[in-house]
Parts: sequence; structure tokens; C-alpha cells
Amino acid sequence: MAEVTRESWGKRSYFIFAALGSAVGLGNLWRFPYLCYANGGGAFIVAYVIGLFVIGIPWLVVEFGMGKYFASSAPGVFGGIGKKWEWLGWWPVWVAFLINTYYTVVMAWTLRYAVSSATVAWGMGEAGAEGAADYFFGTVLKLSGGPAEIGSPVLELLIGLAIIWVVIFLVVFKGAKVIGPVSQVVMIVAWTFLAILVVRGVTLPGAAQGLNSYLETDWSSLASPDLWFGAFSQIAFSLSVGMAGMYAYGSFIKRKGDVNNSAFITVFGDSATSFFAGFAVFSTVGFIMQALNVPLDEVATKSVGLAFITWPVAVSMLPGANALFGVIFFSCLFLVGLSSAYFLAYGGTIAPLMDKFGWSRTRTTAGVCIVGFAIGILFTTNGGLYWGPDILDRAVSFYGLLITGALSCLVVGWVFPASRLREYVNSTSDFHIGAWFDVMVKVVVPLGLLFVAIYGGFIQDIPNSYGGYPRWASNAIWATLVITLILSFVLGGMKTRGRKD
Repeated sequence: MAEVTRESWGKRSYFIFAALGSAVGLGNLWRFPYLCYANGGGAFIVAYVIGLFVIGIPWLVVEFGMGKYFASSAPGVFGGIGKKWEWLGWWPVWVAFLINTYYTVVMAWTLRYAVSSATVAWGMGEAGAEGAADYFFGTVLKLSGGPAEIGSPVLELLIGLAIIWVVIFLVVFKGAKVIGPVSQVVMIVAWTFLAILVVRGVTLPGAAQGLNSYLETDWSSLASPDLWFGAFSQIAFSLSVGMAGMYAYGSFIKRKGDVNNSAFITVFGDSATSFFAGFAVFSTVGFIMQALNVPLDEVATKSVGLAFITWPVAVSMLPGANALFGVIFFSCLFLVGLSSAYFLAYGGTIAPLMDKFGWSRTRTTAGVCIVGFAIGILFTTNGGLYWGPDILDRAVSFYGLLITGALSCLVVGWVFPASRLREYVNSTSDFHIGAWFDVMVKVVVPLGLLFVAIYGGFIQDIPNSYGGYPRWASNAIWATLVITLILSFVLGGMKTRGRKD
């Protein structure tokens, strides 16, 4: 399925920025800092760095390298290994597409808050701090009482969702030649905003207390499986592997391009961004603790609570320039989300469809954006939070990503095999990876991913209903996995027509 005229990155720097943009996302700002705080500070960082070498780097080299080798996206890679394996390339395509249907809705939240921050619409001072949660759940989401109460779309979120899909279309319908330079601008601006937030955070009263909590080391935590689950899961979810797109991005590398060096730069650039973001987050947490005289556990939260409740609380309490720093934070959040969203759209979904069916880029992009928007409407409703960023996320961004990642590494490691890939990537790289890589891909990465899936998922979700939801709602997780697997076999069995750029 290799193509002689495969599109390519205009510059190596464009590829690096595009790869970093795909990896750096919302989780860098709202998940990593909390996990570090909750799992022993420095001890978590040690486990995280170990995980980068035994899981993150080998897995990313696999996706970059295999994409480059076959000059194709994920389905073409596994179809190239053997036609019977093509379905395994389609399963992560479904993962990427479904993630993007609700990920873009979360980005619509950030747009809403960027606008609301201009007037600090949730209120100033302690009154604003106390009303931040009600503003998020009541005013922004208009959240219903549960997944059975879907309700109707929230107009502001629907408009924001439409804007985001239009932006995604404009970025990707010309392919890598536009994605690369756009990613460079987006990431430089996002890092600039993040640096501003760090400087402001560390100069706030109480910042030192928050930073001490962030970095305080409890070495005994290394004996806890919770710490290793947190570290390995963050690596899996943050690097954007297991979502098909990195195969496509790798396929755009020029024939003499360096895979190994690019993988290392991407992994450590993503990790450095996460660590740096922790200074912005926990300096602000310390400020809130002092300003409101509340304990750390009442302030430090993960996921949407950190971004859309804790941060607005801080904005309300700032001694000055409240609106400005609110706009900067949510603009930063929007930019890092955008770079991941168009990665999921193009590398994860559009490129595979073009490679398989020979559809034109413009029409394929338009089709994916329209369908993605249509599905996303469900997640803008009053019950959307339950179905998108929670139930569907559990299905695809947790189980789907981990299972397909483990299976992919097993097939590449044992069938392709890993030694052949290692020789290929070493032939054009500044430095060579050794035989340790084979062991990681064949054994360690699959075991690490299965550990996360079993320890953090199956053990809890099979005997109990996920998240305390009714069993029928929790069963949607398993239904999604089964349906996407069946559809992957169907797509894998269809005739390939070849890509038309």
C-alpha cells in the first residue's frame, strides 16, 4: 500500500511540532500535576521516567517507524504486515474518531470560558469562588440529573462545537503542508501562555505551599501499584499513541528522516510540558489555600474539576488582572486541545480513509468533520457530560487505546518483527537503539498496557457498574468496544483502492 508520491512534512521542525502538538493536550494541564501530587511527588516522577523508557519511547518508535516503513496510516501498516491483520489498524481509527467527537465538545467549554473570563462571569472575590462550581455545572453545562436525562443541546456549546470543527477543517484539508506550520505557531503560542501562567503563579502569595505539595516526595509510594498505574496510564494517554494518528504522521517523514531522535524529542517535550504545567497549577492551588483558608484536598482536583472549577476560583481571587489571566489560561487550554483535535481528525481518521478508499482529501475531511460534529451534538446536551467525557471516554480512551496498543505491539514485535523495525529505523537515525527495544515491544509494553487495563479497569468495571451509573449505561462501554471491533473487521475486509492526494 506504499505510495510513491506520499505527502511529506515540509521541514523536520514541522514534524516535531506536529508530533508535540498531538501529544501535548488537555491532560498535560489537568491530569499530570494532580497525579504527581497524589502519588508521592518525586516518587511519581521516577516511576514516570521509567515508564517513558520501557513503554512510551518504544511504543512511539513503533508507530513512527512502521508508518514510515509502509508509507501508510495504521490500516495500511497492518495490512502490509499481512492482510489478516488489517482490522487491527482500523480499531484505533475508531478510537481516534470517537475520542474527537467529545474532545471537541470539551474544547467548546474552553471557548465558552475564554469568553466568560473577559468579564469573570462567575463572579469576583469569595462570592465568585463559591459560585464557580454552580456556574460550570448549572450555567455552562446545564447539567441534568443523570445519563437517562439527555435533554437538549446547550446553544453556546453547540455554536462553539461548530466553530471548532470549522477550524479543524481549515487546518487539515490541505494536509501535512499546512498542519506542520500551523502546529509550530500553535505550540509556540501555547507554551508562551503557559510560561506567563507559571510566572504569575509563582509570584502569588501562598504559591510556595502549593509547590511543596506538588513536589514533596514520598518514596514509600513506589511500592504502591496505584503509583505505577498512574504513571503508566498517563504515559499511554498523553503521548497520543494507540490512536492511529502517529502511524500517519510517521508516514509523512521523508525517506531519510530520523525516527529515533524524533521519538525522543516528542516524548521528553511532552513530559517537560506536563511537569512545567504543574508549577502553574500548584502555585495557584497554594494561593487558593491561603486566600480561602482551606486545606489542600479541597482545592487539588483532577480532570474537568481542575480546569473549570479550581482555576475559575483562582481567577476570582486574584489581586489584579483577573480577566486577563482567565483569558490566557483558557486560550492556552484551547490551543493545546486544538493541536490534538486536528491530529485525531487527520492522522487518526482522514488519512486512513484516504489510503484505503482513494477518496480526495477535501471531501474526506468535510465528511469526517460533518459526521464528527453531528455526533458531538449529543455531548452538548444537558446529559452530555455523562455520555461523552465519561462513559464513551472510558470505552475508547481507556479500554480501546490500551487493548489496541497492546495487540499492535505484539503483532509488530513478534510477526513483523521488532528486530526488523529496529534495523530499519537505525539506518537513518542519528543514534541507534539496541536489542533492548525488541524486548520492550514484544513483552514489556504489552504487559504494561494490560496491567493498566486490568488493574484500573476490568477489576473494577466488570463486577461493578462503572462510575456508579445504572448497569445499562455502564454496558454502553462494552457495546462500544464490540461494535467498533466488528466494524474494524468489516473495513479490513473491504477492497483497497489507494490514496489520491
